[in-house]
Amino acid sequence: MDDRWGSGPPTADPLDCLVYLSHCVGEETGLVQPGGGNSSIKLRATNLLGLEEEVLAVKGSGTDLRTIDARGFTRLSMDRLANLRGRGTMGDEEMMEFMAACMLHPQRDPLPSVETPLHSVLPHRVIIHTHDLVTMTLTNIRDDEAAKLVREIFAGDLAYVPYVRSGFPLAKALLDLEPDLPAGLQGLALAHHGMVVWAEDAAQCYHRLLSLVRRAEEYLAARQPGQSVFGFATSPALPPAERAAAAALLMPVIRRALGGAEKVILHDDHSRSVLDTLSRADFPRLARKGVATPEHIMRAGRLPVILDLDTADDPQALVAAAEEQLEEAHRDYLAYHRRHAAPGQKPLDDWAKVVLIPGVGMITAFKDKRSAQVAAQCYRAVMATLAGAETLGGFSFLPDREVFFFEHWPLERRKVEEAMARERKNFLLPRHIVLVLGGASGIGEAASHRFAEEGAHVTVADLDGERAAKVAATIHQRFPGRATGFTTDCRREEAIAAAVQQTVLEYGGLDTLFYTPGLAPRFAPLSQLTRDDIQAQLDVHYIGALLAVRHAAAVMTRQGLGGSVICSVSKAALAPGREAAAYGGSKAGLQHALRIAALELGREGIRVNSINADQVETPLFLKFAGARAAAKGITLEEQLAGYRDRNALGVSLIPPRAVADLAVLLASDRFRYTTGDIITIDGGLPDAFPR
Repeated sequence: MDDRWGSGPPTADPLDCLVYLSHCVGEETGLVQPGGGNSSIKLRATNLLGLEEEVLAVKGSGTDLRTIDARGFTRLSMDRLANLRGRGTMGDEEMMEFMAACMLHPQRDPLPSVETPLHSVLPHRVIIHTHDLVTMTLTNIRDDEAAKLVREIFAGDLAYVPYVRSGFPLAKALLDLEPDLPAGLQGLALAHHGMVVWAEDAAQCYHRLLSLVRRAEEYLAARQPGQSVFGFATSPALPPAERAAAAALLMPVIRRALGGAEKVILHDDHSRSVLDTLSRADFPRLARKGVATPEHIMRAGRLPVILDLDTADDPQALVAAAEEQLEEAHRDYLAYHRRHAAPGQKPLDDWAKVVLIPGVGMITAFKDKRSAQVAAQCYRAVMATLAGAETLGGFSFLPDREVFFFEHWPLERRKVEEAMARERKNFLLPRHIVLVLGGASGIGEAASHRFAEEGAHVTVADLDGERAAKVAATIHQRFPGRATGFTTDCRREEAIAAAVQQTVLEYGGLDTLFYTPGLAPRFAPLSQLTRDDIQAQLDVHYIGALLAVRHAAAVMTRQGLGGSVICSVSKAALAPGREAAAYGGSKAGLQHALRIAALELGREGIRVNSINADQVETPLFLKFAGARAAAKGITLEEQLAGYRDRNALGVSLIPPRAVADLAVLLASDRFRYTTGDIITIDGGLPDAFPR
């Protein structure tokens, strides 16, 4: 493991040094997975009364060691925390109330994490708690073997602590062990729960941790077998294009199965190491033994779902087999739940978060893309732990009753439920997946931003792929992980199909298609129109749109969660304009075809609607208006004034965001009973009134 300390933190301030230590550890996936681990320091600080006292500054709940700053640490009074030592028992709710009462700045600091009691009862100044791979490997075996290995490898520098639940029980266990802990101890190896290392300053703490981990790494490296402990390879990975096609076919089915009452976002991990592990004959049997830490239960689920599929089957048979096996896995989960549940205790909607498909890859599910990626990182750590523990005599995790407790632990489940409640309250489209075709400018660009603002994950596709990527990057800055951009030519069916597939591979499915590509009209009387003029308009405004609906609807149908299709058809679909037969005809044809699509797709819960927008301030409309003005021999300003005078509200240019607002509403449940409709946003043009 590399030494990341370098020249050290820029200042000698103790809290800055702890932040630096936290970053060094958080950036090393072999030490912690994103969001995991903990760090603390005991120092002197001023309380709300202006008095100086000894304070525990500990990583707050919901923070990440990789990115934490000084504001991410909770300050608690050590004098008040000392009352833990006299307690025999303490329930979770009582513990959280107690720690809240110990906070120095309850209005400013994050809530204390459940690991705070552990940090408070240890008398050492700087403490780092990791979920490192080597400790997980050494402690996910039988207790007696784990204790023996810790003594052998660390020669008294680490003490082994059998598994105890996090929070007050772990702190109480350490208080009970305190008289028996040897002098000169540098830390603890916690069964199924990582390593705790302490020192008098951050630099010493980091280098102690590094030294201890390296000693274990050297020991384990010497025991590595000549071939995989998971057995011989039986199912090699598919060629890249075939693998992508299989994943795109299966991910919507998985999304429906794992989503429950709430949608989920998926991540497709097909790294070489994952595919190699999944190909091994013994891996499925070993994977059913459990995960590596209780933290992994929350982030990667109790057990993976393993699909045994013949990817050579035709698509329909492949989907049917996946559906059957996912249903069987859910039945197994419900049986497990019945064995351990208290009366009235409901099964979890997020009952599984990892699906393993030999030859295809690992699919992980969570509330957003970044969390799904974290689930994948956590399960890769589980794979490494399984492999290492097998070389030490056999992997062994917690008994099912303890796993069940942690799955339903109120302190953790409350976070999940509160997050869902915030999503429902704050967003119209939480956990939705949206494909915006023509998303690099104008209405499409505005809609891409608005969909993301309402909680959706968005793919921005456009003929101008460079600009589409820039739009996605801008969204990503505000909403990390929730946007991607790429090139798509809607005049080519294979490009449309690829855009839909790329959306599925990126996020797991598709809930909304917004079709906005536009081609500048070719103004000419019928006598001068050529076949090429007509075909060019049809390719973008009619054929491209219908093919996009076809491919998007196929995913939505397979996904089984309903969906929404929205197309921009413009005033030309309803109101004829002189010398605009090619443009207006393509838009009118699309509007009628969308009504037919609404009839066909309604039974699948897929709604199909269109937006008639006019006078929208987009590059295409301004080009259109300029061409009209030139044909009349007037200025653009005069042309725009004419548009303003002809509508009921006296509106001039309409901002694209107003149209985007309408697209968001049509995609949301607020319009869940509306399909086959056209909604106008043009200031009120009598010629274009729909009814």
